[in-house]
Amino acid sequence: MKILVILPILKHEVYEEITYRELEQVASKDTEIHVASLEKGPASIESAYDEALAVPGILELVAKAEKKGFDAVIIDCMGDPGLEPAREIVDIPVVGSCQASLAIASTLGQKFSVVTALKSMTPLFHDLVRKYGYSTNFASVRSIEVPVLDLEKQWNEVKEALAREGRAAIEQDGADVIVLGCTGMIGMAKELQETLKVPVVDPAPAALKLAELLVTLKLSQSKLVYPKPPEKVRVT
Repeated sequence: MKILVILPILKHEVYEEITYRELEQVASKDTEIHVASLEKGPASIESAYDEALAVPGILELVAKAEKKGFDAVIIDCMGDPGLEPAREIVDIPVVGSCQASLAIASTLGQKFSVVTALKSMTPLFHDLVRKYGYSTNFASVRSIEVPVLDLEKQWNEVKEALAREGRAAIEQDGADVIVLGCTGMIGMAKELQETLKVPVVDPAPAALKLAELLVTLKLSQSKLVYPKPPEKVRVT
């Protein structure tokens, strides 16, 4: 199967390489992974404004993916930008990293906490947790206060901060599962899980495995919920 992983940011070769490398390690043998970034949009997503700027490029890549014969698409961002309109315009499965991560986390314990990059992103996760129906499984959102584009540059500091905030989420907030709150943290879950001794969900691999499952089972989003948009003139 062919799966397109969309990084909904302007091209960042390091993040593309890291994403491909980490996903290749967990992909099934028959899965062909392609990673694509935006030609227009934000350098990183850290606000609702950034998400809005990214959506047109995401929709363009999603539409092209179906035409090129891809079996599924992943929107590789924990804000799930453009997820609903993307599901409307194609028949192949479109998986959001946040929705996939929260779904998996809800099966691993009673309460999960999200540890994200910046405190300003906290309202986004409260909204998505409520929207996806996981309020009863939700312990907290914590942040490490490192901008998304600095995550890879400050690798050691980020790992220490994740461990600190993850431990606080467990001891103070009652979490028994941790979800990494930014796909830019890809590859950090294994070491953090060993440190914290609780399950740690890495969003991008979680989304990939869900996408593979949907393709294997020949399942996709319901068109009763995500119907094709009506034909009309649209100027973009």
